Amino acid sequence: MINVFGTFRSQYAGYEGAPLTYIVSADIGFNIGKTKHGAGISFYDNTAGLFRFQDVNVQYAYRFPILDGYLSGGVIVDFTTVSIDKDKIHQAESEYHDAGDPAIDKAGNDFKMDLGVGFLFKNKKWFAGISLLNVLSPEYELSDKTFFNKTMNLKFIGGYNISFNNPLYKLKTSAMVNTDFVSWSGIINANLEYKDSYWGGIGYRIDGAVVFMAGIRVLNGLVIGYSFDLPTSKLIQSAGSHEIVLSYSFNIDFSKKNRYKSIRYL
Repeated sequence: MINVFGTFRSQYAGYEGAPLTYIVSADIGFNIGKTKHGAGISFYDNTAGLFRFQDVNVQYAYRFPILDGYLSGGVIVDFTTVSIDKDKIHQAESEYHDAGDPAIDKAGNDFKMDLGVGFLFKNKKWFAGISLLNVLSPEYELSDKTFFNKTMNLKFIGGYNISFNNPLYKLKTSAMVNTDFVSWSGIINANLEYKDSYWGGIGYRIDGAVVFMAGIRVLNGLVIGYSFDLPTSKLIQSAGSHEIVLSYSFNIDFSKKNRYKSIRYL
């Protein structure tokens, strides 16, 4: 299958300079002999305040059967540009302030490469995984006095599917914990799925939000999802966070069964 995925997230809507995120990605699984592999590419654009982060990353994974499921191990090579939007900087104008700030005038962008690794075990009932991102922890020099550091990031994920007597329904639970070794955050979710085509659920972000989500499989392979984060902290003054997801999965048939051979060349 070829899987194409896109998402848009508006975080803390209503605040000036609040984060906006766009992601577009595609991946495919393939066999080499009897071994199973996967490869993908992602494009990421995120603005937050004065900063803009633009990423292109390529991914590769190898999968092999183990116990009653399979274990996947993968690597990611990430190319990131970090920049400052100087037009968004407000400079005070008075007799007590300089008209120009040389640090602002010299602000620009920087480009660096980074790496990530991860492992995932999955079977029909549950899954668990771990990943380490920003392994190289690059430093971006945006001017001679302005620097931005990417810190190493460790993630744990897991989930369990609960079946009912009625096979049309399934409860899918999941959790994720993320840390940069200074602070941490996490989220837990529960989604009730019907006929593998409709689902809705609720989650909780440890850093202060209740999440409501819903999705539908419109056609074969096409999925539409939406989630809304209702802040439970002082950020409740915002209009919350909104996320829209679209994905599509399809097959490409390279078989020769439909080829036609003229009898003139037999």
